[in-house]
Amino acid sequence: MSSRCARLLRAATGGVTAALMVMTLGAGSSAAQGDALTADDEDLLVKVRLAGLWEGPISALIAQRTRNEKVREAGGHLSMEHAALDGAVQKAAAQLGVSLPNEPTAQQKGWMDDISGRSGEDADRTYANLARAAHGTVFSLCAKVRAGTRNDIVRTFAQQAVNAVMRHMTLLESTGLVRSTSLLVAPAANPVDPASEGNSVGGVTVVFGLLLGVAAVVGTFAALRWLGSYRRRGSRT
Repeated sequence: MSSRCARLLRAATGGVTAALMVMTLGAGSSAAQGDALTADDEDLLVKVRLAGLWEGPISALIAQRTRNEKVREAGGHLSMEHAALDGAVQKAAAQLGVSLPNEPTAQQKGWMDDISGRSGEDADRTYANLARAAHGTVFSLCAKVRAGTRNDIVRTFAQQAVNAVMRHMTLLESTGLVRSTSLLVAPAANPVDPASEGNSVGGVTVVFGLLLGVAAVVGTFAALRWLGSYRRRGSRT
C-alpha cells in the first residue's frame, strides 16, 4: 500500500503526463506503431483542427481588443499555442492519411460572430465561457484517445493536445470570468458498454471516468504551478 501512495505522490508532481501514463497502462501493452486508426483517433485529429480554426483567430482578436490584462494574457497564449498545435495536427494527419477540415463549423462561426460582435467586458466574458466550454469537451476526447489508442503517432499527438488543452483551461479560468456552467463536459458519443468489453482495450472505459478525474486533479495542480512560474517570469522582464 505504501508503494502505491508513493507512486501517487510522484504523479502529483509530474502533472498530466504522469497521470495519463497510468491511464495508458489500463489499455494493455500490445500497442504497436502503425496499427489501424480507430474512429476516436481520427475524430481527435479533426476536432483539434476545428478547434484551432476558430479558437486561434478569436483568441488573437480578443487579445488585441480587451482592456483586461488576464484576458489579454489568456488570449495571446491561446492564439500562439493553437498555431503550434495546428501545425502538429496537420503533420500527424498527413502521416496517417486523414483528411482535415479547412474552415470552422457553422456553430463555431456563430461563436466567433457572437464574440466579435460584442465589446468590453461583455466580449471578454463571452469569449472566456465559450472557449472554456469548448476546451472541456475536447479535453475528454484527448485523454480518452491518449489512454486507449494503439497508434504511436496518434498517442504522441494526443499527449501534446492534453497538455495544451489543460494549460488553456487553466488560463481561461484564471480570468475570473468563467461561469460554473462552462465547466460541464458533454458526454462522449457512442460510449462503449463496459459489461460487453471485459478487460480489452475498449474496456478501458470501465475505469476511464475515475482515471480522467485523477488526471484532471493532477493536471490542474501542474498547470497552476506552470501558470505561476509563467507569470513570475513575465514580471521579471
